[in-house]
Amino acid sequence: MRARNACFLLALALASSAGRLPAQALTIWPVDPLVKVFADSPPSTASAAVEIQCGANEYVSAQVAVRADRDVKGLAGQWQGVRHTERDYTLPAGALQWRFVGFIPINKNTPNTPSDILVRTAPCEVPDPLLEARALDLAAGHTQPVWLTARIPRDAPPGRYRGDFAVVGPGESATIRVDLEVFPYVLPDARHLWVTHWFNAGRIARAHSVEPWSTAHWSLLGRYARNMAAHRQNVALTPLSLVTATQEPGGRIAFDYTRLDRWVRVFEAAGACDRIEIGHVAHHTAGGWASPTFSLNPVAARDRATGGEISLPPETGLAPLLADLERHLAERGWLDKTMIHIGDEPALHNVASWRDAAAFVRRAAPRLRRIEAIETRHLAGDLEVWVPKLSYFPGWREEFAAAQRAGNELWFYTCLHPQGYYPNRFLDYPLVGTRALHWINWAYGFDGYLHWGLEAWPADPFGPPADRLPPGDTHIIYPGADGPLDSIRWEMLREGLQDYEALRLLAERTQGVVERLGGSAATFDPRRRSDEIARRIVPGFADYERNPAAFRAVRRMLMEELATIDAPPLAVIACAPAAESDLPPGPIVVEIEGLVEPGAAVTMGGRPVEVGADGRFIARAFLSPRNETVEFTIARDGQKKTLRRHFRVRPI
Repeated sequence: MRARNACFLLALALASSAGRLPAQALTIWPVDPLVKVFADSPPSTASAAVEIQCGANEYVSAQVAVRADRDVKGLAGQWQGVRHTERDYTLPAGALQWRFVGFIPINKNTPNTPSDILVRTAPCEVPDPLLEARALDLAAGHTQPVWLTARIPRDAPPGRYRGDFAVVGPGESATIRVDLEVFPYVLPDARHLWVTHWFNAGRIARAHSVEPWSTAHWSLLGRYARNMAAHRQNVALTPLSLVTATQEPGGRIAFDYTRLDRWVRVFEAAGACDRIEIGHVAHHTAGGWASPTFSLNPVAARDRATGGEISLPPETGLAPLLADLERHLAERGWLDKTMIHIGDEPALHNVASWRDAAAFVRRAAPRLRRIEAIETRHLAGDLEVWVPKLSYFPGWREEFAAAQRAGNELWFYTCLHPQGYYPNRFLDYPLVGTRALHWINWAYGFDGYLHWGLEAWPADPFGPPADRLPPGDTHIIYPGADGPLDSIRWEMLREGLQDYEALRLLAERTQGVVERLGGSAATFDPRRRSDEIARRIVPGFADYERNPAAFRAVRRMLMEELATIDAPPLAVIACAPAAESDLPPGPIVVEIEGLVEPGAAVTMGGRPVEVGADGRFIARAFLSPRNETVEFTIARDGQKKTLRRHFRVRPI
């Protein structure tokens, strides 16, 4: 399978017969990876270098675009080393990757979407898959995006790095400088947000033409699992059908967990199975989602006496299976990390039937945690992991928050909805919105994220999406020659999850500062600064920062806070109204409370602030459209640092 691309002819080997191109035949320029580059995107002179900022132990993306003034055969990419500018350290060659971006044709745009959200109007070709081809032919006058990925090692020293990236064709090349800044923090390996994208083992086998459950299939599943883990997915959808049942003479049902155990171990070994997510045990009856009832699934079993297949009704098949599954999971030490689905998307018109099915599962396996993507509020007492669609939160937020306060987990999900100004991962939506999904997780205190389509490929995964669903809803990875291919959306989801971990890390470090300051510092909320920064990106569920440059400024603010929060002299600051918020035009006053180490001197806007013996101070700032930042300098024992709190004063 190959990406369809009317503008580019992919070639897997360098052409040897092409003549030398004229000087400067190739033009290369940097493009923010939050921006989708099209075949007709014109060259830009806004920047002469690729600029990357991140912490250690992060994956970070960059992007360049290439254009030629005549046909170029066998264009390829080449990293040329990225070295620290002050220390004897070079990023390992294996940490640097480049891939051509392929294009997907779309015939229809996502419905119910304003034109200022769509990245391009259909019909068009949209950049998405990251291709395996190591060389391609570039037609004159066309633009080809190239995706750069750097995996920053944990032990990479902070500071500035410099390197180069080149595109090379026969007798011609173009090189661009790469400037990398690594901030002094290390992103944790642990993932603190539950993330699942549903996938199907049989579909993966078919896409790669391997026999289901063969050695080749298990090996392939391992590669997919490692890809999920590398993109911070930590929940593995696990079909209940992995357990095989046999009816013995006399009616006893025996269960074989060989395949399920192997499945869990494959995904655990990859790092993609912090949670086991058992698939649905009930289905909508006739009429599909609109049906008023759910029906529990029968269990297929082999009759030991006859060797034939039989279907066991729920009471004699599913109930004993669930009870024995609970026992088996407990023996393996997996019970506490297992969840089970009842029936997908219960809504008000069928919630009573869904509750009956949930009660059936609870009776059979009382220790199994239940999870569901839901379309109603009326589930209290029958659900432990609530997963409403993102668009339900503005209207039902208090009911969902009450479920969370009652001890339940609260996730959110996206699918073919929500649309419009809500962020989502559709092909024709901005990449900023895809990345912003996990800023929502932090800003609004959600525990997880679910999407139904990791690889629900149509017959041609690289062809036009099906008309019945928004483009890109079905899959976010592609089948390659020997495993999964990433997409630029998949990369941005990963970086959004890294953003979540960075926000969480800032809250943890702030908590450490609060504890070190002691005393009245305990009144300071350690999440406050992370929340302020996150709300700058996602002030509302259907309102996110769509400007890539503005997004980068906020991300840099987060990295700078991480670099300085626990550096001496220690300080915590709280503003009311909260920093990073929008304010009406003046006169407007911001009240500030702060705490520093005893003996520290504080200035605000260059003017001294009175500090009490315990290190506490209060101040106020008058803001205007010309003065939207409050700057503090804290000095003690020859050490000094500057903290800034930003606002946006907007006209009425």
